[in-house]
Amino acid sequence: MASADAVGTGPRSRAPRRKGATFLRGLCAGVLALLLGPGLLPPGTALADGGSDGPKLTAPASFRVAPHGGKARPDRERHLLIRHEGASGMAKTSKLTLDVTGSADVLRLKRYGKGCSGTDRKIVCRVSEAYDSWTNWAGALPRAAPTSEPGDSGELHIRFRNAKGEVSRATTRVVVGGPVLALRRQTLRVASGKKHAVVLDVRNTGELPADGFAVTASVDERLGPVRRSRSCDYRAHGGTVTLTCRFPGTRVEPGKEAHIADWLVLGGSRRLMYSTFQTSVRLLGTGADNGGLDGSSRSTAEPTPSGTARRGTGAALAPRVRTAHGGREEYSEDKDVWTKIRIANHADYAAVSQVSAAGDDSRRLRVGLRNDGPGDPGDGDDGVALVLTLPEGTEVRKEPMEKIDDNAFEPICRHQGLTYTCPLSTAAPGETDTVDFEVRERDGTETAAAGIGKAKAALKASDMEADHADPDTGNNTRTFELFGPLPAASGFGAGTVAGVLGGCVLLAGAAAVLVRRRRSRS
Repeated sequence: MASADAVGTGPRSRAPRRKGATFLRGLCAGVLALLLGPGLLPPGTALADGGSDGPKLTAPASFRVAPHGGKARPDRERHLLIRHEGASGMAKTSKLTLDVTGSADVLRLKRYGKGCSGTDRKIVCRVSEAYDSWTNWAGALPRAAPTSEPGDSGELHIRFRNAKGEVSRATTRVVVGGPVLALRRQTLRVASGKKHAVVLDVRNTGELPADGFAVTASVDERLGPVRRSRSCDYRAHGGTVTLTCRFPGTRVEPGKEAHIADWLVLGGSRRLMYSTFQTSVRLLGTGADNGGLDGSSRSTAEPTPSGTARRGTGAALAPRVRTAHGGREEYSEDKDVWTKIRIANHADYAAVSQVSAAGDDSRRLRVGLRNDGPGDPGDGDDGVALVLTLPEGTEVRKEPMEKIDDNAFEPICRHQGLTYTCPLSTAAPGETDTVDFEVRERDGTETAAAGIGKAKAALKASDMEADHADPDTGNNTRTFELFGPLPAASGFGAGTVAGVLGGCVLLAGAAAVLVRRRRSRS
Protein backbone atom coordinates (compact mmCIF):
# COMPACT_ATOMS: atom_id res chain seq x y z
CA MET A 1 0.00 0.00 0.00
CA ALA A 2 1.10 3.55 -0.61
CA SER A 3 1.90 5.72 2.39
CA ALA A 4 -0.82 8.01 3.72
CA ASP A 5 -0.51 11.56 4.97
CA ALA A 6 -0.98 12.04 8.69
CA VAL A 7 -4.26 13.61 9.72
CA GLY A 8 -4.89 16.26 12.35
CA THR A 9 -5.45 15.37 15.97
CA GLY A 10 -8.79 17.17 16.45
CA PRO A 11 -11.90 15.43 17.84
CA ARG A 12 -13.74 12.93 15.64
CA SER A 13 -16.67 14.39 13.75
CA ARG A 14 -19.77 12.31 13.01
CA ALA A 15 -21.42 15.04 10.88
CA PRO A 16 -22.41 14.15 7.31
CA ARG A 17 -20.30 15.43 4.44
CA ARG A 18 -21.26 18.90 3.24
CA LYS A 19 -21.55 17.97 -0.41
CA GLY A 20 -24.76 16.01 0.26
CA ALA A 21 -26.25 19.00 2.09
CA THR A 22 -25.34 21.28 -0.83
CA PHE A 23 -27.06 18.95 -3.26
CA LEU A 24 -30.24 18.84 -1.17
CA ARG A 25 -30.34 22.63 -0.83
CA GLY A 26 -30.05 23.03 -4.59
CA LEU A 27 -32.60 20.27 -5.17
CA CYS A 28 -35.25 21.85 -2.93
CA ALA A 29 -34.66 25.34 -4.35
CA GLY A 30 -35.02 24.12 -7.93
CA VAL A 31 -38.23 22.23 -7.26
CA LEU A 32 -39.79 25.23 -5.53
CA ALA A 33 -38.80 27.52 -8.40
CA LEU A 34 -40.35 25.35 -11.09
CA LEU A 35 -43.49 24.41 -9.17
CA LEU A 36 -44.32 27.76 -7.64
CA GLY A 37 -43.15 30.23 -10.25
CA PRO A 38 -42.95 33.94 -9.45
CA GLY A 39 -46.16 34.18 -7.42
CA LEU A 40 -46.39 34.05 -3.64
CA LEU A 41 -49.88 32.57 -3.49
CA PRO A 42 -50.53 28.96 -4.58
CA PRO A 43 -52.10 28.70 -8.06
CA GLY A 44 -55.88 28.40 -8.17
CA THR A 45 -56.37 30.31 -4.91
CA ALA A 46 -59.84 31.73 -4.36
CA LEU A 47 -59.60 35.19 -2.78
CA ALA A 48 -62.39 36.72 -0.72
CA ASP A 49 -65.66 37.09 -2.58
CA GLY A 50 -66.56 40.52 -3.96
CA GLY A 51 -69.12 41.13 -1.20
CA SER A 52 -66.53 40.99 1.58
CA ASP A 53 -65.84 44.08 3.65
CA GLY A 54 -63.20 42.59 5.96
CA PRO A 55 -59.54 41.50 5.72
CA LYS A 56 -58.59 39.04 3.02
CA LEU A 57 -59.73 35.43 3.31
CA THR A 58 -58.03 32.87 1.06
CA ALA A 59 -59.19 29.37 0.16
CA PRO A 60 -58.53 27.08 -2.80
CA ALA A 61 -60.65 27.53 -5.90
CA SER A 62 -61.08 23.75 -6.09
CA PHE A 63 -60.73 20.74 -3.84
CA ARG A 64 -61.18 17.00 -4.35
CA VAL A 65 -62.67 14.48 -1.93
CA ALA A 66 -62.75 10.69 -2.03
CA PRO A 67 -65.96 9.07 -3.30
CA HIS A 68 -68.30 7.82 -0.58
CA GLY A 69 -66.94 4.45 0.52
CA GLY A 70 -64.21 4.61 -2.16
CA LYS A 71 -60.43 4.85 -2.28
CA ALA A 72 -58.95 7.58 -0.09
CA ARG A 73 -57.19 10.51 -1.71
CA PRO A 74 -53.37 10.65 -1.41
CA ASP A 75 -51.98 12.00 1.86
CA ARG A 76 -50.92 15.25 0.18
CA GLU A 77 -54.56 15.91 -0.81
CA ARG A 78 -56.38 15.46 2.48
CA HIS A 79 -56.27 18.88 4.06
CA LEU A 80 -58.10 21.97 2.86
CA LEU A 81 -56.04 25.14 3.28
CA ILE A 82 -58.12 28.09 4.51
CA ARG A 83 -56.30 31.19 5.78
CA HIS A 84 -57.46 34.49 7.25
CA GLU A 85 -55.09 37.39 7.79
CA GLY A 86 -55.55 39.26 11.05
CA ALA A 87 -54.08 40.20 14.39
CA SER A 88 -52.13 37.35 15.95
CA GLY A 89 -53.09 36.00 19.34
CA MET A 90 -54.60 33.00 21.07
CA ALA A 91 -57.98 34.56 21.93
CA LYS A 92 -60.82 32.98 19.96
CA THR A 93 -62.66 36.19 19.14
CA SER A 94 -63.60 35.33 15.55
CA LYS A 95 -66.18 33.05 13.98
CA LEU A 96 -65.57 30.69 11.01
CA THR A 97 -68.62 29.29 9.22
CA LEU A 98 -68.48 26.47 6.66
CA ASP A 99 -71.67 25.67 4.76
CA VAL A 100 -72.58 23.03 2.11
CA THR A 101 -76.36 23.27 2.59
CA GLY A 102 -76.94 24.15 -1.07
CA SER A 103 -74.99 21.06 -2.21
CA ALA A 104 -76.26 18.55 0.33
CA ASP A 105 -76.91 15.94 -2.37
CA VAL A 106 -73.17 15.93 -3.15
CA LEU A 107 -71.34 17.09 -0.01
CA ARG A 108 -71.28 16.73 3.74
CA LEU A 109 -69.00 18.22 6.43
CA LYS A 110 -66.88 16.44 9.00
CA ARG A 111 -65.88 18.49 12.05
CA TYR A 112 -62.41 18.29 13.61
CA GLY A 113 -60.66 19.98 16.54
CA LYS A 114 -62.21 21.98 19.35
CA GLY A 115 -64.54 24.94 19.47
CA CYS A 116 -66.86 23.87 16.63
CA SER A 117 -70.56 22.96 16.56
CA GLY A 118 -73.32 22.36 14.01
CA THR A 119 -74.51 19.67 11.59
CA ASP A 120 -72.92 17.82 8.70
CA ARG A 121 -74.22 20.59 6.42
CA LYS A 122 -73.20 23.72 8.36
CA ILE A 123 -70.52 24.09 11.05
CA VAL A 124 -69.50 27.18 13.05
CA CYS A 125 -66.12 27.39 14.84
CA ARG A 126 -64.71 29.88 17.36
CA VAL A 127 -61.17 30.68 16.17
CA SER A 128 -58.45 33.32 16.50
CA GLU A 129 -58.36 36.18 14.00
CA ALA A 130 -55.07 34.99 12.45
CA TYR A 131 -56.39 31.65 11.26
CA ASP A 132 -54.76 28.85 9.25
CA SER A 133 -56.60 25.54 8.92
CA TRP A 134 -53.31 23.65 8.71
CA THR A 135 -52.01 24.92 12.06
CA ASN A 136 -55.19 25.92 13.98
CA TRP A 137 -56.78 22.67 15.08
CA ALA A 138 -60.40 23.70 14.51
CA GLY A 139 -62.53 23.48 11.40
CA ALA A 140 -64.29 21.04 9.08
CA LEU A 141 -63.52 19.10 5.94
CA PRO A 142 -65.92 18.44 3.08
CA ARG A 143 -66.64 14.82 2.18
CA ALA A 144 -68.81 13.03 -0.36
CA ALA A 145 -72.49 12.50 0.41
CA PRO A 146 -73.79 8.90 0.26
CA THR A 147 -75.78 9.65 -2.91
CA SER A 148 -72.89 11.27 -4.82
CA GLU A 149 -70.93 9.77 -7.73
CA PRO A 150 -67.38 10.39 -9.01
CA GLY A 151 -67.39 13.58 -11.07
CA ASP A 152 -70.19 15.28 -9.09
CA SER A 153 -69.35 18.69 -7.67
CA GLY A 154 -70.75 21.13 -5.13
CA GLU A 155 -69.83 24.38 -3.40
CA LEU A 156 -68.34 24.96 0.02
CA HIS A 157 -69.19 28.47 1.24
CA ILE A 158 -66.73 29.94 3.77
CA ARG A 159 -67.54 32.97 5.94
CA PHE A 160 -65.20 34.61 8.45
CA ARG A 161 -66.29 37.30 10.94
CA ASN A 162 -63.66 38.94 13.17
CA ALA A 163 -64.12 40.71 16.53
CA LYS A 164 -64.72 44.08 14.80
CA GLY A 165 -67.66 42.66 12.86
CA GLU A 166 -65.78 42.66 9.56
CA VAL A 167 -66.87 39.81 7.29
CA SER A 168 -64.90 37.96 4.59
CA ARG A 169 -66.31 35.29 2.27
CA ALA A 170 -64.88 32.74 -0.17
CA THR A 171 -66.24 29.80 -2.14
CA THR A 172 -64.47 26.53 -3.01
CA ARG A 173 -65.71 24.15 -5.69
CA VAL A 174 -65.48 20.58 -4.35
CA VAL A 175 -65.31 17.64 -6.78
CA VAL A 176 -66.00 14.02 -5.82
CA GLY A 177 -63.17 11.75 -6.92
CA GLY A 178 -60.77 12.53 -9.69
CA PRO A 179 -57.51 11.41 -11.26
CA VAL A 180 -54.65 10.35 -8.98
CA LEU A 181 -51.22 10.21 -10.56
CA ALA A 182 -48.63 7.73 -9.29
CA LEU A 183 -45.01 7.17 -10.36
CA ARG A 184 -43.44 3.74 -10.75
CA ARG A 185 -40.69 3.14 -8.20
CA GLN A 186 -37.36 2.01 -9.59
CA THR A 187 -33.70 1.45 -8.77
CA LEU A 188 -31.21 2.18 -11.55
CA ARG A 189 -27.93 0.38 -12.23
CA VAL A 190 -25.63 2.51 -14.37
CA ALA A 191 -22.34 1.48 -15.99
CA SER A 192 -19.32 3.65 -15.26
CA GLY A 193 -18.89 6.34 -17.91
CA LYS A 194 -21.91 5.15 -19.93
CA LYS A 195 -25.13 7.00 -20.75
CA HIS A 196 -28.29 5.56 -19.25
CA ALA A 197 -31.87 6.17 -20.48
CA VAL A 198 -34.42 6.40 -17.65
CA VAL A 199 -37.94 5.08 -18.19
CA LEU A 200 -40.92 7.02 -16.83
CA ASP A 201 -44.30 5.43 -16.03
CA VAL A 202 -47.16 7.62 -14.76
CA ARG A 203 -50.24 5.66 -13.69
CA ASN A 204 -53.75 6.99 -13.05
CA THR A 205 -55.00 5.22 -9.92
CA GLY A 206 -58.04 7.50 -9.51
CA GLU A 207 -61.65 7.43 -10.70
CA LEU A 208 -61.61 10.08 -13.47
CA PRO A 209 -59.36 10.69 -16.51
CA ALA A 210 -56.24 12.85 -16.24
CA ASP A 211 -56.05 15.39 -19.07
CA GLY A 212 -52.38 16.34 -19.18
CA PHE A 213 -49.66 16.16 -16.55
CA ALA A 214 -46.23 17.52 -15.72
CA VAL A 215 -43.23 15.74 -14.19
CA THR A 216 -40.45 17.51 -12.28
CA ALA A 217 -37.12 15.91 -11.35
CA SER A 218 -33.99 17.20 -9.62
CA VAL A 219 -30.75 15.45 -10.56
CA ASP A 220 -27.16 15.80 -9.35
CA GLU A 221 -25.36 17.95 -11.92
CA ARG A 222 -22.53 15.41 -12.00
CA LEU A 223 -24.93 12.91 -13.62
CA GLY A 224 -26.26 15.19 -16.34
CA PRO A 225 -28.92 15.04 -17.58
CA VAL A 226 -27.30 14.92 -21.00
CA ARG A 227 -30.56 15.05 -22.97
CA ARG A 228 -32.37 18.39 -23.46
CA SER A 229 -35.84 17.78 -24.91
CA ARG A 230 -38.01 20.66 -26.08
CA SER A 231 -40.81 19.12 -23.98
CA CYS A 232 -38.92 20.22 -20.85
CA ASP A 233 -37.55 23.29 -19.07
CA TYR A 234 -34.16 23.03 -17.34
CA ARG A 235 -32.70 25.01 -14.45
CA ALA A 236 -29.19 24.63 -12.97
CA HIS A 237 -28.94 25.72 -9.36
CA GLY A 238 -26.60 24.79 -6.50
CA GLY A 239 -25.09 21.72 -8.16
CA THR A 240 -28.50 20.40 -9.24
CA VAL A 241 -30.28 20.28 -12.59
CA THR A 242 -34.06 20.57 -12.16
CA LEU A 243 -36.22 19.77 -15.16
CA THR A 244 -39.98 20.03 -15.67
CA CYS A 245 -41.54 18.20 -18.62
CA ARG A 246 -45.14 18.98 -19.61
CA PHE A 247 -47.52 16.75 -21.57
CA PRO A 248 -50.72 18.81 -22.03
CA GLY A 249 -52.24 16.59 -24.72
CA THR A 250 -51.86 13.25 -22.95
CA ARG A 251 -55.12 11.79 -21.59
CA VAL A 252 -54.67 8.95 -19.10
CA GLU A 253 -57.82 7.00 -18.24
CA PRO A 254 -58.20 5.28 -14.82
CA GLY A 255 -56.12 2.10 -14.73
CA LYS A 256 -53.90 3.24 -17.62
CA GLU A 257 -50.37 4.65 -17.58
CA ALA A 258 -48.30 6.99 -19.72
CA HIS A 259 -45.00 5.35 -20.68
CA ILE A 260 -41.92 7.27 -21.87
CA ALA A 261 -38.92 5.10 -22.68
CA ASP A 262 -36.20 7.78 -22.69
CA TRP A 263 -37.60 10.62 -20.61
CA LEU A 264 -34.24 11.31 -18.96
CA VAL A 265 -30.75 10.34 -20.12
CA LEU A 266 -28.06 10.36 -17.44
CA GLY A 267 -24.32 10.53 -17.93
CA GLY A 268 -22.57 7.74 -16.00
CA SER A 269 -20.05 9.27 -13.62
CA ARG A 270 -16.61 7.63 -13.38
CA ARG A 271 -16.33 8.58 -9.71
CA LEU A 272 -19.71 8.45 -7.97
CA MET A 273 -20.90 5.10 -6.65
CA TYR A 274 -24.37 6.14 -5.49
CA SER A 275 -26.83 8.88 -6.25
CA THR A 276 -30.54 9.63 -6.01
CA PHE A 277 -32.95 11.93 -7.73
CA GLN A 278 -36.33 13.26 -6.72
CA THR A 279 -39.38 13.15 -9.00
CA SER A 280 -42.88 14.56 -8.59
CA VAL A 281 -45.91 14.47 -10.89
CA ARG A 282 -48.90 16.79 -11.02
CA LEU A 283 -51.96 17.45 -13.13
CA LEU A 284 -51.90 20.40 -15.50
CA GLY A 285 -54.31 23.30 -15.23
CA THR A 286 -54.96 25.94 -12.58
CA GLY A 287 -56.17 24.28 -9.39
CA ALA A 288 -56.05 20.88 -11.05
CA ASP A 289 -54.37 19.26 -8.08
CA ASN A 290 -56.04 19.18 -4.73
CA GLY A 291 -56.64 22.55 -3.07
CA GLY A 292 -55.13 24.39 -6.03
CA LEU A 293 -51.71 23.79 -4.46
CA ASP A 294 -50.30 21.78 -7.37
CA GLY A 295 -49.01 19.15 -4.96
CA SER A 296 -47.22 21.61 -2.66
CA SER A 297 -47.58 20.84 1.05
CA ARG A 298 -46.75 24.30 2.40
CA SER A 299 -48.90 26.65 4.41
CA THR A 300 -46.75 29.78 4.01
CA ALA A 301 -45.34 31.48 0.92
CA GLU A 302 -41.81 30.53 -0.09
CA PRO A 303 -39.31 32.88 -1.77
CA THR A 304 -38.53 32.16 -5.41
CA PRO A 305 -34.81 31.42 -6.00
CA SER A 306 -32.88 33.28 -8.66
CA GLY A 307 -32.11 31.75 -12.03
CA THR A 308 -33.91 31.19 -15.31
CA ALA A 309 -35.37 27.95 -16.61
CA ARG A 310 -34.38 27.28 -20.23
CA ARG A 311 -36.38 25.24 -22.74
CA GLY A 312 -34.56 22.28 -24.30
CA THR A 313 -34.01 22.13 -28.05
CA GLY A 314 -33.89 18.35 -28.63
CA ALA A 315 -36.63 16.05 -29.92
CA ALA A 316 -40.01 16.21 -28.19
CA LEU A 317 -41.02 13.40 -25.83
CA ALA A 318 -43.98 11.28 -26.90
CA PRO A 319 -45.76 9.42 -24.06
CA ARG A 320 -47.43 6.14 -25.03
CA VAL A 321 -50.62 5.41 -23.07
CA ARG A 322 -51.08 1.73 -22.27
CA THR A 323 -52.57 -0.61 -19.69
CA ALA A 324 -50.61 -0.25 -16.46
CA HIS A 325 -47.97 -2.93 -15.92
CA GLY A 326 -47.52 -4.49 -12.49
CA GLY A 327 -49.44 -4.14 -9.24
CA ARG A 328 -50.23 -0.90 -7.44
CA GLU A 329 -47.52 -1.60 -4.87
CA GLU A 330 -44.95 -0.84 -7.59
CA TYR A 331 -46.23 2.75 -7.83
CA SER A 332 -46.12 5.63 -5.38
CA GLU A 333 -48.74 8.34 -4.94
CA ASP A 334 -46.40 10.34 -2.69
CA LYS A 335 -45.71 13.93 -3.65
CA ASP A 336 -41.97 13.18 -3.87
CA VAL A 337 -40.64 9.86 -5.16
CA TRP A 338 -36.92 9.11 -4.82
CA THR A 339 -35.06 6.96 -7.35
CA LYS A 340 -31.88 5.24 -6.18
CA ILE A 341 -28.93 4.95 -8.55
CA ARG A 342 -26.00 2.51 -8.34
CA ILE A 343 -23.03 3.39 -10.55
CA ALA A 344 -20.45 0.68 -11.21
CA ASN A 345 -17.41 2.41 -9.70
CA HIS A 346 -15.18 0.81 -7.08
CA ALA A 347 -13.59 2.23 -3.92
CA ASP A 348 -10.29 0.73 -2.76
CA TYR A 349 -10.38 0.88 1.03
CA ALA A 350 -7.15 0.44 2.99
CA ALA A 351 -6.78 -0.10 6.73
CA VAL A 352 -4.55 2.52 8.41
CA SER A 353 -3.18 2.90 11.93
CA GLN A 354 -1.06 5.32 13.93
CA VAL A 355 0.43 4.72 17.38
CA SER A 356 1.83 7.58 19.48
CA ALA A 357 2.67 8.37 23.10
CA ALA A 358 -0.20 9.56 25.29
CA GLY A 359 1.63 10.42 28.51
CA ASP A 360 2.74 8.14 31.33
CA ASP A 361 2.87 4.63 29.91
CA SER A 362 -0.21 4.94 27.67
CA ARG A 363 -0.46 4.89 23.91
CA ARG A 364 -2.82 6.74 21.62
CA LEU A 365 -4.13 4.61 18.78
CA ARG A 366 -5.77 6.13 15.71
CA VAL A 367 -7.14 3.46 13.42
CA GLY A 368 -9.54 3.44 10.48
CA LEU A 369 -9.66 3.56 6.71
CA ARG A 370 -8.34 5.46 3.73
CA ASN A 371 -10.14 5.48 0.37
CA ASP A 372 -7.60 5.02 -2.44
CA GLY A 373 -10.39 5.55 -5.01
CA PRO A 374 -11.43 5.98 -7.67
CA GLY A 375 -14.99 5.37 -6.41
CA ASP A 376 -16.66 7.95 -4.17
CA PRO A 377 -19.47 6.46 -2.03
CA GLY A 378 -20.78 9.89 -1.02
CA ASP A 379 -23.73 9.67 1.37
CA GLY A 380 -25.39 6.70 -0.33
CA ASP A 381 -23.65 3.83 1.49
CA ASP A 382 -24.18 2.49 5.00
CA GLY A 383 -20.44 2.74 5.51
CA VAL A 384 -17.60 0.44 6.50
CA ALA A 385 -17.14 -1.32 9.83
CA LEU A 386 -13.76 -1.44 11.53
CA VAL A 387 -13.10 -4.60 13.55
CA LEU A 388 -10.21 -3.88 15.92
CA THR A 389 -8.74 -6.73 17.97
CA LEU A 390 -6.39 -5.62 20.74
CA PRO A 391 -3.73 -7.94 22.18
CA GLU A 392 -4.11 -9.75 25.49
CA GLY A 393 -3.03 -7.64 28.40
CA THR A 394 -4.38 -4.38 26.91
CA GLU A 395 -6.32 -1.99 29.12
CA VAL A 396 -8.57 0.44 27.23
CA ARG A 397 -8.53 3.74 29.11
CA LYS A 398 -10.50 5.80 26.56
CA GLU A 399 -12.63 4.74 23.60
CA PRO A 400 -14.43 6.71 20.84
CA MET A 401 -17.54 8.53 22.09
CA GLU A 402 -20.30 10.59 20.46
CA LYS A 403 -22.49 13.26 21.98
CA ILE A 404 -26.16 12.28 22.25
CA ASP A 405 -27.37 15.14 24.45
CA ASP A 406 -26.06 18.02 26.55
CA ASN A 407 -23.31 16.56 28.75
CA ALA A 408 -24.31 13.05 27.66
CA PHE A 409 -22.10 10.75 25.60
CA GLU A 410 -22.14 7.11 24.58
CA PRO A 411 -19.57 4.78 22.97
CA ILE A 412 -19.42 4.70 19.19
CA CYS A 413 -18.16 1.11 19.09
CA ARG A 414 -19.66 -2.06 20.46
CA HIS A 415 -17.22 -4.57 21.88
CA GLN A 416 -16.85 -8.08 23.18
CA GLY A 417 -13.75 -8.48 25.27
CA LEU A 418 -10.88 -6.82 23.43
CA THR A 419 -12.59 -6.86 20.02
CA TYR A 420 -14.20 -3.53 19.07
CA THR A 421 -16.51 -3.03 16.07
CA CYS A 422 -16.78 0.63 15.04
CA PRO A 423 -18.79 2.28 12.24
CA LEU A 424 -16.75 4.45 9.88
CA SER A 425 -17.88 7.06 7.40
CA THR A 426 -17.37 6.32 3.72
CA ALA A 427 -14.54 8.70 2.86
CA ALA A 428 -14.07 10.35 -0.52
CA PRO A 429 -11.02 9.30 -2.59
CA GLY A 430 -7.84 10.42 -0.86
CA GLU A 431 -9.59 10.99 2.47
CA THR A 432 -9.48 9.02 5.74
CA ASP A 433 -11.88 8.32 8.58
CA THR A 434 -10.50 7.16 11.92
CA VAL A 435 -11.42 6.54 15.55
CA ASP A 436 -9.19 7.15 18.59
CA PHE A 437 -8.36 4.90 21.54
CA GLU A 438 -6.10 5.37 24.53
CA VAL A 439 -4.59 2.10 25.77
CA ARG A 440 -1.93 0.80 28.14
CA GLU A 441 -0.42 -2.50 29.20
CA ARG A 442 -1.79 -4.02 32.35
CA ASP A 443 0.78 -4.34 35.10
CA GLY A 444 2.73 -7.59 34.93
CA THR A 445 2.02 -8.30 31.27
CA GLU A 446 4.92 -9.90 29.45
CA THR A 447 4.91 -8.43 25.95
CA ALA A 448 8.11 -10.10 24.86
CA ALA A 449 6.38 -13.44 24.26
CA ALA A 450 5.64 -14.37 20.65
CA GLY A 451 2.51 -12.67 19.29
CA ILE A 452 1.86 -10.50 22.33
CA GLY A 453 1.63 -6.79 21.54
CA LYS A 454 0.20 -7.28 18.05
CA ALA A 455 -3.08 -5.55 17.24
CA LYS A 456 -5.23 -6.34 14.21
CA ALA A 457 -7.48 -3.96 12.24
CA ALA A 458 -9.87 -5.31 9.60
CA LEU A 459 -12.36 -3.45 7.37
CA LYS A 460 -15.77 -4.86 6.42
CA ALA A 461 -17.73 -2.95 3.77
CA SER A 462 -21.52 -3.06 4.02
CA ASP A 463 -21.91 -3.14 0.23
CA MET A 464 -20.43 -6.39 -1.08
CA GLU A 465 -22.13 -6.49 -4.50
CA ALA A 466 -19.93 -6.97 -7.54
CA ASP A 467 -20.47 -3.50 -9.05
CA HIS A 468 -18.98 -1.93 -5.91
CA ALA A 469 -16.55 -4.65 -4.81
CA ASP A 470 -13.21 -3.49 -3.38
CA PRO A 471 -10.66 -4.09 -6.18
CA ASP A 472 -7.84 -4.82 -3.70
CA THR A 473 -8.87 -6.57 -0.49
CA GLY A 474 -5.26 -7.32 0.43
CA ASN A 475 -4.93 -3.95 2.19
CA ASN A 476 -8.19 -4.25 4.14
CA THR A 477 -6.42 -5.97 7.07
CA ARG A 478 -3.23 -5.05 8.88
CA THR A 479 -1.44 -6.08 12.05
CA PHE A 480 0.86 -3.75 13.96
CA GLU A 481 2.85 -3.44 17.17
CA LEU A 482 0.88 -1.61 19.84
CA PHE A 483 3.42 -1.49 22.69
CA GLY A 484 6.70 -1.82 20.84
CA PRO A 485 9.15 1.03 20.24
CA LEU A 486 7.42 4.10 18.83
CA PRO A 487 8.31 4.97 15.21
CA ALA A 488 10.35 8.11 14.57
CA ALA A 489 7.60 9.54 12.33
CA SER A 490 4.01 9.93 13.52
CA GLY A 491 2.28 9.29 10.18
CA PHE A 492 -0.07 6.38 9.52
CA GLY A 493 1.65 3.02 9.22
CA ALA A 494 0.37 1.67 5.92
CA GLY A 495 2.95 0.91 3.26
CA THR A 496 6.47 -0.04 2.25
CA VAL A 497 9.80 1.50 3.20
CA ALA A 498 9.95 3.15 -0.21
CA GLY A 499 6.58 4.71 0.39
CA VAL A 500 7.68 6.11 3.75
CA LEU A 501 10.85 7.55 2.26
CA GLY A 502 8.88 9.09 -0.59
CA GLY A 503 6.52 10.66 1.93
CA CYS A 504 9.45 12.11 3.85
CA VAL A 505 10.85 13.69 0.67
CA LEU A 506 7.47 15.26 -0.08
CA LEU A 507 7.13 16.60 3.45
CA ALA A 508 10.64 18.07 3.36
CA GLY A 509 9.88 19.79 0.05
CA ALA A 510 6.64 21.21 1.38
CA ALA A 511 8.43 22.52 4.48
CA ALA A 512 11.05 24.25 2.33
CA VAL A 513 8.33 25.95 0.29
CA LEU A 514 6.62 27.20 3.45
CA VAL A 515 9.89 28.61 4.80
CA ARG A 516 10.55 30.47 1.54
CA ARG A 517 7.01 31.92 1.56
CA ARG A 518 7.30 33.12 5.15
CA ARG A 519 10.68 34.77 4.41
CA SER A 520 9.33 36.49 1.31
CA ARG A 521 6.34 37.85 3.27
CA SER A 522 8.58 39.21 6.05
